[in-house]
Amino acid sequence: MPEFPIHGSKYFDVREFVDQKTWAMLGAKSAWCVDPKIVAVCDLLREKVGVPVKINTWHYAKRGQKSFIDSGFRAKWSGVGAVLSQHRMGRAADVKVDGMSTYQIQLIIIKYEPEFLAAGLTTMENMEYTPTWCHLDCRPRLQENSGFLIVNP
Repeated sequence: MPEFPIHGSKYFDVREFVDQKTWAMLGAKSAWCVDPKIVAVCDLLREKVGVPVKINTWHYAKRGQKSFIDSGFRAKWSGVGAVLSQHRMGRAADVKVDGMSTYQIQLIIIKYEPEFLAAGLTTMENMEYTPTWCHLDCRPRLQENSGFLIVNP
């Protein structure tokens, strides 16, 4: 059980979706910056893969261990990514699963496509550009269609 659950998540802590500065400013209220749909999508992915899903790890990474700091909501002070990225709107997460490639993660999502669509997932990034993480987001659709939108960064 997370110390600071976000939007009713069974698996994720608010800090996994925000950077350290946002957390320092807002604490648990940082959840205001994150769309509940992306949390639901990450919860569903965690259930389907059966092992932990990493987003931001800055709050628990050990000294000298690689930590992720900009894989969820990206505040205006973040120098990572595009200015109008879905991350800046709190609707995206770059997920990593130990022992799984981006391809394997996307295969699981496609296998359970109706469930992920119902949770709010609309978009994934082209895995050719994201070899070490899987970008997921819940941007609004401009027109109704079936399936996921695959975008290039």
